[in-house]
Amino acid sequence: MDTSFLLTDTQVQDFLINGYLVLQPISLDENYHSSIFTEALSIFTKEGNPGNNILPRIPQLQSVFDDPIVIGALESLLGSNYTMQPNRYAHLSKPACKGEQWHKDSYYGYKKLLHHHQLRYIMAMYYPQNTTIEMGLTAIKPRSQYDVMDLKINRNNDMENDVCMTYTAGTVVLIHYDIVHRRTVNRTKDTYCFMFKFQFNRLEEPTKPTWNHNSMNTVYDAGLLQPIVKHIWNWMMGGVDIRQQLFIDQNILEWERQLNDTDGKLRLNAAYNLALSNQYKILINHLYKIKETSHLEVVYALTACRYNKDAISELQTILKTEEKNEYLASCIAFIFSEMGSMALETLPLLIHVMETSDSWLVKQYCCEALGTIQSNDQHDIDMTIRSLTHILANRNQQLDSKEASHTRFTAALSLAKMGDKAVGAIPVLKDALYFDPNRYVNGNALLALERIGTSEALKIVWNYLETSRWCAKTSPASLF
Repeated sequence: MDTSFLLTDTQVQDFLINGYLVLQPISLDENYHSSIFTEALSIFTKEGNPGNNILPRIPQLQSVFDDPIVIGALESLLGSNYTMQPNRYAHLSKPACKGEQWHKDSYYGYKKLLHHHQLRYIMAMYYPQNTTIEMGLTAIKPRSQYDVMDLKINRNNDMENDVCMTYTAGTVVLIHYDIVHRRTVNRTKDTYCFMFKFQFNRLEEPTKPTWNHNSMNTVYDAGLLQPIVKHIWNWMMGGVDIRQQLFIDQNILEWERQLNDTDGKLRLNAAYNLALSNQYKILINHLYKIKETSHLEVVYALTACRYNKDAISELQTILKTEEKNEYLASCIAFIFSEMGSMALETLPLLIHVMETSDSWLVKQYCCEALGTIQSNDQHDIDMTIRSLTHILANRNQQLDSKEASHTRFTAALSLAKMGDKAVGAIPVLKDALYFDPNRYVNGNALLALERIGTSEALKIVWNYLETSRWCAKTSPASLF
């Protein structure tokens, strides 16, 4: 694509710090956005909310996300091979519509113990009409995306710092998937407001900047988020060892004390500072306390220890001895999944734990790790495919728990991340595409087959799409 549409260093840094970015598409005019609003209102009035089918029901929406400004931003933040997820939703704010509590979104209705500080998921909010505060807009809390959420954090309004989405028709707002947000009250008597929410995710680990990077533009002030943003920025740059060599014992003692502070933002800052100062042992010692304290900040911070082989080795030792401890095992599997290829040596252990664990939570994070820890060794590839396809094929149509289906769609997504290396998974992916009862397993299986890209895989894709084609012009009022 035209690199002039990629983000600048300042824009990427601003997104990492504040958690959102406002875009103004350039390829569509006001009439186009107005037609989408009119069509959506007609569908909602006559048929109700189409849910995930909002895109095939209003295919004109795709042009919004094909706009070069939007593509450039998504590619800058998620890499050139990002994908739109099958979970989409049209939010309609009606007159007198009530507001929501402040919250972070689940993953398509599935709860995860640990989310992602590193940019793996982004939400795009598209507004086809001019918006005002009175219309019941989305409000967000900037810099909340890294908070370990609990009921007491960010529950109150902050009129000085909260941001309401008051924009012109056609605006697209990208938000970090885990930013705290809510719908506000629609205080109008007769005004309807649409917000279309689409979700995108990264498929490949970053190896270089995918935005317009200038090495002279690396200075930024993120306040308490500084060590977190430094870690994520480095990861998006393709990774260099950024462990800090200059620190004093007094700093270490203060950061260790702050791990038990009542302020979650201070805990997070301290944990990442310890990680970047090579103090992984302090963080690992706190791993044993997190179930009682719910202070998960140390788990996130340990992902920044990816360049420390001793830290990885010690975490492997704990996982070997604590693999039946659901809390510890899932946390360590998550840490390895975020480390990516730097944790390549953990692959055999993760496969063993995934195959022997009785916990769907542990299996889920192991599945996630197999998609980010990429190996070019054929033996490793074969082991990974065998393990992921076993998860994908292991379903019970009568007793399919939410945890089991969540693990399967994670396995399918990890196979998609493997790209053409997952060619051996084609038969199981085809079966999952047609017969798995979970819609997101179907969607990720389709994505995996598309990315495998062989003639066999693409034939399955085309046959499925031809059969399942949605006619946007068919409705209860016009059946044929």
